[in-house]
Amino acid sequence: MNLQVTRAQPFIAMAKDVKKPEFWNKFMQRPEVQAAMRSKLKYESYAEQAQRTKMDKLERKQRRYEIMDELMKCATNVKHLISPMFRYKITQQYLWKVLCEARKEGMLFCDKLREPQVYHRLMAIKAEITAGPYGVAGWQAEEEVEEDLMDKMVVEADCIPGGIEGEAPDRKQVLDRREIQGVLDFGQQIKSEGNEAFANDNWEGAMTRYCQGDEMLKNFRAEPHLERENKELKTMHRACLNNKANAALQMDQWQNALRASEAALRLKRDDEKALFRKAQALEGLGRTDEALEVLDEVEQIAEDLDEEFRESILDNVRERKEEIKDIEKKAAQDYAKLFKAMGDKQVFGGGRFLADGTSPPPALTGEQERKMKQMKDKQEYMEAKQRHEMQKRLKEGKPLVETPEEPLMPTPNKPTAAGRRHERTRTITRAQAEQLLEELMEAYSTPDFQKKVHADAKAVLYELQPFIRRLRHTAFAVQEPVLSKWGFDVSEEGLVEMMVCLGDHTVRDQKLRKFADETTKMLYGGEDGMWGMDDDVA
Repeated sequence: MNLQVTRAQPFIAMAKDVKKPEFWNKFMQRPEVQAAMRSKLKYESYAEQAQRTKMDKLERKQRRYEIMDELMKCATNVKHLISPMFRYKITQQYLWKVLCEARKEGMLFCDKLREPQVYHRLMAIKAEITAGPYGVAGWQAEEEVEEDLMDKMVVEADCIPGGIEGEAPDRKQVLDRREIQGVLDFGQQIKSEGNEAFANDNWEGAMTRYCQGDEMLKNFRAEPHLERENKELKTMHRACLNNKANAALQMDQWQNALRASEAALRLKRDDEKALFRKAQALEGLGRTDEALEVLDEVEQIAEDLDEEFRESILDNVRERKEEIKDIEKKAAQDYAKLFKAMGDKQVFGGGRFLADGTSPPPALTGEQERKMKQMKDKQEYMEAKQRHEMQKRLKEGKPLVETPEEPLMPTPNKPTAAGRRHERTRTITRAQAEQLLEELMEAYSTPDFQKKVHADAKAVLYELQPFIRRLRHTAFAVQEPVLSKWGFDVSEEGLVEMMVCLGDHTVRDQKLRKFADETTKMLYGGEDGMWGMDDDVA
């Protein structure tokens, strides 16, 4: 019994000492305790290092995407130089340094890359990378890049215009200011030579020169910030296509003329000259109904032009319409005579044709006769109803036929006309809808756009329908970059689809609906423009 009490005394004493600071000081000095503390601190330092490495990797990834966005605005020769070495860290580090310097100096990244010292340093880095074991080493030789960035860089650097099998019709080689000026000068020379040959009635020679101009100009574009050069290139290309269509018409090459005019219309949808050439080509192909529809489009465009141009265009359109109608009338008379003669001579057997050139109707069954009677009764009812409505309108002093109103501009809260549905190819989230509305508001709020909208309203004496026709062309110039950025088709159908996608959210979200109204208000020129006029008409 005494032995058990003796053994328990040390544990009782330890339990009492736990509350004393001297116990814990001695406890912390023990070797096994100090080893355990060191292992914990070592683990914490490893965790901090891993977190820091992760953050550095995310920062480098963000920098790569920023560099890639700027490289896409550079000329093709710069992309071709950087493409093979973009995956290496040494290249990314130097490009980020150049980008920061360009932002600090207020320069464009593409202009900064063309400075001699920067260009020579890039050439030196490329030489070091391709030098094998005697080149870059260590962390600088490490590769770190996302596959989507590298694929994009390789495609843009190789830059096969139109794609290998035509899968990228809008892809063109990007040129800097010096290179694009050479293209413009050569294009002007080709255009002048073609015009000279056309003036001398040398249609084949003119066609050859215009085709050369088309094949060259369609493969190039200037860097995005060179807006004036891009506009000149587009205008010159459209002129070459219109002249090419005219030369093809002189040689009765209707298909070539149709293709050239449609290519010119893809560059500018309301090009009255291209539309007139298209109508002539369709007339030559015998597609007279389509030709008349195109001529109607030319008349609508001419209404918004100056008086001196409008009268000339309308005279040409009326002349073409009269010729087409004369041709159709003459063709109908010729066919009637032909079939009458064939019927008189019983070319295909007795009784197949009547004396007037028509075939005798086949015998009808009982069911067919009943359906025919129902259709005739329905037609008589509809005609009687139409006569009654016309007499009623005459008594009320209204016109016999109501002029259909043109649809208003598609907006987020009114994307399509009443009763019409639009098939969509994509949808957007609410956050994307809000961001898209902000971009549209920014585009509509620029002083230059507001000035043009007010000028359009003043030019048509603040009448709604003529103003809408002008606003479509004015607004599309600022809507086109937004459509292209968000992946919508750069056309009226794409614009309607974008507004339908926005309408999915504005109809449910009161805040977005109010913001969409503010955006539409700026589209119509604000309080000083035509805002609210569409509500008065409705």
